[in-house]
Amino acid sequence: MSTIIKLTDVSKIYRTKTIETQALDSVNLDINTGEFVSIMGPSGCGKSTLLNIIGLLDKPTTGTVELCGRTAEGLKDKALARLRNETLGFVFQSFHLIPTLSVLDNVTVPLIYRPGSRNNRKLALEALDKVGLSHRVHHMPSQLSGGQAQRVAIARAIVGNPSIVLADEPCGNLDSKMSGEIMDLLHSLNREDGRTIVMVTHNEDQARATDRIIHFFDGRRVE
Repeated sequence: MSTIIKLTDVSKIYRTKTIETQALDSVNLDINTGEFVSIMGPSGCGKSTLLNIIGLLDKPTTGTVELCGRTAEGLKDKALARLRNETLGFVFQSFHLIPTLSVLDNVTVPLIYRPGSRNNRKLALEALDKVGLSHRVHHMPSQLSGGQAQRVAIARAIVGNPSIVLADEPCGNLDSKMSGEIMDLLHSLNREDGRTIVMVTHNEDQARATDRIIHFFDGRRVE
């Protein structure tokens, strides 16, 4: 298997005038194409920081990040945004849907920032069909259940056909039934579409159902 995500000696330090906090400490991590990986650890151990760095939303203080064989080191903001938009899809605990846009328009948002994108409506409809919500295209986010809102968020994450999906506690705001449905959907995207998925979770049952669990404690990867 080829490596699709590679972190080498990645550290992240947040500094203020009086405080220095080490969120990640010399992390080395390889994730292969097509893996479904869970990241686990106590609150404040660096899980979300790790996901933000993999997702190119934050830069490491030291170390290097490679996605799909391309290094992020030294890239300007526009080049980073392009690599992020072409390679990654994001799913968040709180959905982050835009309340004033319809379901369909929410899903098309990532395509607006992709140069040369065509048939945005068609691509969004296909993504919504894949998550089972083609009948809700004209609804507003306030008219959706939590599980439906997360399905829209997943459709938005995959509409640009990214190789990697990053999910930060995707079931954290859902009941057990809806959580099961979202996990089934993520597994389907992994197995049938071959997408690499990296998921931060506190739920051990959900983590055990993935290919591999990576544990973090105090900013370090632990076995």
